[in-house]
Amino acid sequence: MKRSRRWALGTVLVMAAAYLIVPAVVTAGPDDSAAVRFGNPEAGSPYQPPEFFHDSSPNATDNLIPRTVVISAGENVTFNVAGFHQVAVYEAGTQPEDITVPAFPPNLLINDPTNRLALQPAPGVQGPYTPPAGTFSTPGRYLVLCNITPHFAVDKMYGWVIVK
Repeated sequence: MKRSRRWALGTVLVMAAAYLIVPAVVTAGPDDSAAVRFGNPEAGSPYQPPEFFHDSSPNATDNLIPRTVVISAGENVTFNVAGFHQVAVYEAGTQPEDITVPAFPPNLLINDPTNRLALQPAPGVQGPYTPPAGTFSTPGRYLVLCNITPHFAVDKMYGWVIVK
């Protein structure tokens, strides 16, 4: 009896570790688009976070789900913004370390225009945001990030759109 419990627990732990380690990749479907959830405000503790800060669960709250999507050239991605975020899309080949991150505080927004292709008009607007047509017209690996300084710099809130 003890052995089967250990085996079951071990199996659950291995499956959980695989889920956390293997990055989620979603390929666009027949409607020629992909969707990414940009933030997850239902995750974390039930306590109200202080102004401009989060509770101790940023990996769940400040995340892209999935972190990587694959589309064909000319297709698009809709970012479903949930929480206080701002979507920024950078040219193919841009890496997270290429982004100039200002000091926080006082700078709430990153606002690095170098290689930026699209920026959601205003931070904190809930609902879908689709970058302008043509944003993903050339094959490559595009960096997508949250333009809120601590979300990107501390919580690593970024992901990828791979265009084939």
